[in-house]
Amino acid sequence: MANLRPQAPEPEPQLTPVRDVFSALAEELERARSLGLRVEGAICAIAVRSSIDGSVVSELQQLDAVLQHIAALRDFASELARQSVGVGEVATASALERVTLGEVRVRLGGRYLDGDDPDDNWEML
Repeated sequence: MANLRPQAPEPEPQLTPVRDVFSALAEELERARSLGLRVEGAICAIAVRSSIDGSVVSELQQLDAVLQHIAALRDFASELARQSVGVGEVATASALERVTLGEVRVRLGGRYLDGDDPDDNWEML
């Protein structure tokens, strides 16, 4: 006789308000922009103190463009969050599985690690 166990029902997907998803995304974009500004400042300081070729320094304009793109996406996500009050909820589990940086995944999921200051926990690759 086969050992048949009743199958446990699949858990209901955890739903997150759309507003919270856009807000969390905007916060992560701001974290990335802030880190980029720190990198840009460090590179500029190095360039000023050394004799780096001007054409190399002009490549910093590309970094500035990236930071402006991030700021634009942050502002877009923030506005969507503002407009999404009461719009509904979405299941985010499958989207969060695609985020490879653990701390980013935790923050986007609306959680912080115990005792962690979210602004001090940058994952370095």
